[in-house]
Amino acid sequence: PLIVCGDECTFFNILPDNVTLWFSSYGEIIQNLSTIAQILNIDALSVGLELFHLSDKEYVSYWRSLIENIRQGGYTGLLTYCSIFYPVETQQIQFWDILDFIGMDFYLPLLNITTQTIIPSYEHMIDRFSRYFQHFKQWIDSQPLNTSSKQVILTETGYPSSLGGLAAPFANLPSRCVGNYSANFTLQNMAFEAFFQAMKDNPGIINGSIIFWWENPSTRDFDRNGNLSVWPCSWSPHGKPAECTIATAFGGKCPSSNDSRSTIFIHQNSNVAITIIIAILLTIIRL
Repeated sequence: PLIVCGDECTFFNILPDNVTLWFSSYGEIIQNLSTIAQILNIDALSVGLELFHLSDKEYVSYWRSLIENIRQGGYTGLLTYCSIFYPVETQQIQFWDILDFIGMDFYLPLLNITTQTIIPSYEHMIDRFSRYFQHFKQWIDSQPLNTSSKQVILTETGYPSSLGGLAAPFANLPSRCVGNYSANFTLQNMAFEAFFQAMKDNPGIINGSIIFWWENPSTRDFDRNGNLSVWPCSWSPHGKPAECTIATAFGGKCPSSNDSRSTIFIHQNSNVAITIIIAILLTIIRL
């Protein structure tokens, strides 16, 4: 669930005064969502999204109780938590052992725009992705078997179509596509090509990925025909060359120019035996 907590609040900065009361309220909402997910035969459910200040070891008991309640409530699908990419949040979580797979939202930069003046090459991007994957592998290999044996799914992956977007793919969209955020469809496409190639070059680390920000209704790039001031440099690959790259990586065909459907792709390595369908549920909580 994505928590929308007010204009001056961001979900990864949430740290309530009364943590016990907060988890009690949040737990009720998650329990209700898990009931709905069971009725709809949803295969997987995330119990949280980037709650950075609430996911460290101090609050492990709350998460374990919440997850146990979901199981006892009758939800039979897979459970995960969508963590901010390693090494920001993923490694601080100490309840991976009772979840079904490790979820990691992957928005890591491909260049430092303040020190690098040369646009990165395709080979440079592959190398950058590979180093990220290998760095993560060092951590997960050091974990107990009840964690290191888990499959790893990138629960969000995306790169905006601009130089600035490659430098800070986690940042908010600008109001207009100018300067370092001038539209560059080629760079976005290169980033996705390099991403998929790096996954092939580093097998057994990342077991799947969800390509996110596909004209997401919660963002200003939702309608490419209605918001041309943002869409050209946004995360959305819809209607851009990257759309064909993504479709091909998933074993599909390049969509026609007339295809205006919004889609979320889930990429999996060939050695993954399970298919994971993620339900993206929007929850509004006023704190």
